[in-house]
Amino acid sequence: MLSVLRYLSVCSLLFLSCSHKTSRFQDAVAAWSFSDLNDQSGLNSRLKQQGAVQLTAMAGDDKRALQENGSDGNTVYLDGSSWLTAGQGINGELKIHGRGISIFVRMKPDAIKEYNPLLTKSGNDQNIAYSITLHKKGEEELYIEAMLGSDDIGGANLLKYKVPKDEWLKWHDILFRFNGKISELYIDGILRDNEVTEGEIRDWNNHPVLIGAQYKEPYTDGDMAKNTIESAFKGWIDCIAVWDRFVADDKAASLFGVAALDHDGLPEYYNEKYRPQFHFTAKKNWLNDPNGLVYYAGVYHLFFQYMPPHRPGAYKDWGHAISKDLVHWEQLPTHITPHKVWAGCWSGSAVVDEYNVSGFQKGKEKPIVAFITNGGNPNDGLGPKCTQCIAYSTDGGKSFTYYDQNPVIKNIKESNRDPKVVWDEDSKRWIMSLYMDTDYDFGIFSSSNLRDWEQLSTVSLNRIAECPGFEPFFVDGDKRRKKWVFSGANGNYVVGTFDSKKFRPETGTIVGDYGNNLYAPQIWNDAPEGRKIQIAWLSTNRYPGMPFEQQMNFPAELELKTTHEGIRLFKTPVREIKDLYDSEIKWQRAVIPQGDNPLRELKGDLYDMDMEIDLKKSTSFDLSIRGATIQYDAAKKTLRCGGAAEQSGFPPDNWKAYIRKNPDRHNNMGEALLTPVNGKIKLRVLVDRTTLEIYANDGLVVMTSCFMPDETKHYALTANGEIDVNATIHSLKSAWTLNQK
Repeated sequence: MLSVLRYLSVCSLLFLSCSHKTSRFQDAVAAWSFSDLNDQSGLNSRLKQQGAVQLTAMAGDDKRALQENGSDGNTVYLDGSSWLTAGQGINGELKIHGRGISIFVRMKPDAIKEYNPLLTKSGNDQNIAYSITLHKKGEEELYIEAMLGSDDIGGANLLKYKVPKDEWLKWHDILFRFNGKISELYIDGILRDNEVTEGEIRDWNNHPVLIGAQYKEPYTDGDMAKNTIESAFKGWIDCIAVWDRFVADDKAASLFGVAALDHDGLPEYYNEKYRPQFHFTAKKNWLNDPNGLVYYAGVYHLFFQYMPPHRPGAYKDWGHAISKDLVHWEQLPTHITPHKVWAGCWSGSAVVDEYNVSGFQKGKEKPIVAFITNGGNPNDGLGPKCTQCIAYSTDGGKSFTYYDQNPVIKNIKESNRDPKVVWDEDSKRWIMSLYMDTDYDFGIFSSSNLRDWEQLSTVSLNRIAECPGFEPFFVDGDKRRKKWVFSGANGNYVVGTFDSKKFRPETGTIVGDYGNNLYAPQIWNDAPEGRKIQIAWLSTNRYPGMPFEQQMNFPAELELKTTHEGIRLFKTPVREIKDLYDSEIKWQRAVIPQGDNPLRELKGDLYDMDMEIDLKKSTSFDLSIRGATIQYDAAKKTLRCGGAAEQSGFPPDNWKAYIRKNPDRHNNMGEALLTPVNGKIKLRVLVDRTTLEIYANDGLVVMTSCFMPDETKHYALTANGEIDVNATIHSLKSAWTLNQK
């Protein structure tokens, strides 16, 4: 009798454990717990075996670990050449579409190969619907990855978590969830990655769900014979469940067997080794051109070209960051994302529609109207190529809606792009400059309502292309002397007049930045006090081991001034940099003898150096900064900078020619002619962890470059003779609040 009671007790425990395991999945569209191959959700999406699939009851520590998490210990073992298929589900329930999905997987690898798929629907990144995989990179890195394909974009959105090496072959619970706005990846109950993920799940009608494998090619027309397996998983899977919704926190916590989800497991961004500390970078992933710069209600809005991994460049978002002081930035989870009809968000600008001429205003907030080149790809059914479209915000920039009458300017020629819109006070109309993708041609358009545009003229400007800037300036601050400055992506510019129809150049093309990395500068619309504040992309190679790629330069204020050579733009760092000042070193008429180094005590990596160097008793000086060297030669009147440069794909035209003639990699960060003023050279140098910005003679000559710094943090100011120096050197605090999530 006792044996019978014991038997019944054991059966009851097993039943309760198994019931607990399956009951959590009854609201899923499909779930498998591998006591058999049946679907535990009640829809009966029975799995089909491919190869030597083994249903295995775990024992020992594995069984105990699984039972602690509500499992009955039953698993499926896949040997690296076997897998399971679920098709579309019995009623097509696995063909999930729309704005909601959650996937839960509990697994333990037996061996780690390069690519280890756990659950996949469709083939490679360009046609993935959803997938959970283990991805080994080299011998030291293993990532749990979740990918989601969207009908709105090419490629896929990717979330990932780097698994500690001592946990590679342990049990892990994985939850991926998506709600049409954001996607999240939880590992063992802890949030490890998230991403703005706008759109709907890619709908592939004939692509089956695979467990433990991925096809090499897309699965088409129901013909499995045409496909081969690209990779397969080796190890144990305890359970898999799929929902067609974003499971709530309490439900998600129950899956992990915890009281509540842990939301504090994201990486500690912003203090990584090569992270710039007062230059803007995205929290992670690629950025390039600044877009849509507007100042509204006390806030500077910085939009920027943003590309999550596994997405083709043509399908970028506009990322979004805000600041009240141009120094401290907060990246927002509100992007302008590719439109399903018009495809990717290429570069453009934005304005505040103060008088609601567009008619978009709905409440108290003034419309913010963004002008975007939507790349398009007619061969893929994604709209016409390169049209100019509108997205507008009626809530202060928190969200944007695409105009239902897009495009506002149809494709004119090839990849015409990068609309920059400003207000023309003389004509009381909005003016758009647009790169026409023909040599150095730009179109000039006008509108009274921001929706209907007519082309006024075309202008061709030597060595100026892409990302136009077309802005009115007052010369020397005199409002009676207005000139217009037309600039391009490489920073080059021309000064002239504009009669509200045609731009007439009055100068040749002038180099705006002599460095190696600045590209696509843009000026904020509606900045207070009429300030002309500019920011630009610093194009670089990737710094090793960093979660981000690329950065912006530090915002600079532009003024148009008269010089003995004519009217020129002067550029200086915005005054708000003072908010970062920490310690100060000051010299007044300090005499530096030859061979002395007054900077030998500097050991930091963030500085604002302001110097005036008297060269009456010396013909040259070197300012060495962490492996980079700024050199001035008084005989040649040249300022140059060299070091371990981070090369750019977009150096200024003059610098391309210089590199061809002077291939020395240690003199490769810029060179410019610079004439002393009363025998003196003024230098303002901003030093960040990987960035040097040089402003010479009050910003007449600017040189912006990125570099790989010297680990010794060595600084030196030396000359071939005696020099007199006035200097104020401020060390800087980080603009980032450390340990941001």
